[in-house]
Amino acid sequence: MRGHARASYERPFEIGPVRLGTPPKDRLWMRAAAFGVDLILVVGVPLLLASAIVLCVYVSSGEAPAGLDDGFRAAQIVALGLFLFRDAGGGSPGKKLFGLRLILAGGVKAGVLQSLLRNVPLLIPGWNLIELSSLLRRRDGRRPGDRVAGTLLVEA
Repeated sequence: MRGHARASYERPFEIGPVRLGTPPKDRLWMRAAAFGVDLILVVGVPLLLASAIVLCVYVSSGEAPAGLDDGFRAAQIVALGLFLFRDAGGGSPGKKLFGLRLILAGGVKAGVLQSLLRNVPLLIPGWNLIELSSLLRRRDGRRPGDRVAGTLLVEA
């Protein structure tokens, strides 16, 4: 590969601690795409499934039975939980799909607590814009949620 750096997908899978380093700014699309996949999988699927069930029950019964809205609220709670804990185990489904891994400073996979601490700020209206701004401005690519949780997103 003369004159070109090897692409990240050509590196063999590394075993053991991962070198610390964030994806370069020109690959921020990977983070955005991973976030989009996560929203579809961990939020969209449960809510779509609950909506389909509610619609089927309503259509088959002719009127909404008591407690039908509780089923949809339960799906919302499930979607919220899946969103908050999606990064446990070293990264969300979207991050893993795009070859990203969420680690702690020593190279260890991020756990449940780090996932919660990292994702709670994204639920605060307006603060999510600060998270995005920080991600774009900081050289290390860490957003405030990453700093609170002590995590770093790296290419796997």
